[in-house]
Amino acid sequence: MSIMAVFIAVALFTLLTMVYLKGYDYVKAHAPDRLVQFFFIMVAVRFLFAVTLVGLYTFFSADREDTIHFAALVLVLYFTMMAVTLILKH
Repeated sequence: MSIMAVFIAVALFTLLTMVYLKGYDYVKAHAPDRLVQFFFIMVAVRFLFAVTLVGLYTFFSADREDTIHFAALVLVLYFTMMAVTLILKH
């Protein structure tokens, strides 16, 4: 697994976390009764993003070991993203 793949994964998860935090603030300010729908939509988006990212890496990678390491990285980043959003907003 290259340093570029790690950097891109971290950057994408950071961006997704920032989108969640800004979206939470926006929905809470404009339509607080819609927060539950926002939570469910973001859960689906974040999960599908992580699965799609690993799928694309698997498709373009030639090495099985690199794919396993990348999947582990994405799993750690996913759980970190979930923890950060829960700590900051709940």
